[in-house]
Amino acid sequence: MKSASSGSYLLAKRAKFDDISARLLALDTTVLKDIKDRMKAGEHVKVETPEQKACFDVLDDLDAIGGHVKGSITSKKFMRNEVWSLLSFAGTRKRGIG
Repeated sequence: MKSASSGSYLLAKRAKFDDISARLLALDTTVLKDIKDRMKAGEHVKVETPEQKACFDVLDDLDAIGGHVKGSITSKKFMRNEVWSLLSFAGTRKRGIG
């Protein structure tokens, strides 16, 4: 819980906090519910309207906050990306068997 609060605090200190809060207030909840239902059904949702883009922008913002919460899916995704970057940068050694 403390990590989530820290993530929210870090977001509030960002320069674009006003933009994010304005997007939250202007969000069309029926479009968000439609996206949620379609994703839950396993559909790959593409952005087709400005209202859908606004919903995905808010989801991206929430994803950024989740990156600061230990054990969250987003923090695990960030760690996985870091590992791949390190492996790509440093390379891997091939070991022979035997």
